[in-house]
Amino acid sequence: MSPRPFDDALKYGQVGTMLVAPMVAFGAIGWWLDGRFGTKPWLLLAGLILGMIGGFVNFFRLVLPPGGGKPGGDGA
Repeated sequence: MSPRPFDDALKYGQVGTMLVAPMVAFGAIGWWLDGRFGTKPWLLLAGLILGMIGGFVNFFRLVLPPGGGKPGGDGA
């Protein structure tokens, strides 16, 4: 029995964390900066948006095949 299915399950099990963790981290930094500079809620919103972008970039890197799925790409 090959360990490959288990490895794939672990890889795709990370998806939720990969989407949420950057939003939480950048949101927390934005919240802290808002309190420091008195710009509520703008830096919090900017941090959440940056976190969403980063989370989706990580997500697509994980689930899309290498080479962007183009024929003749570096897939597999």
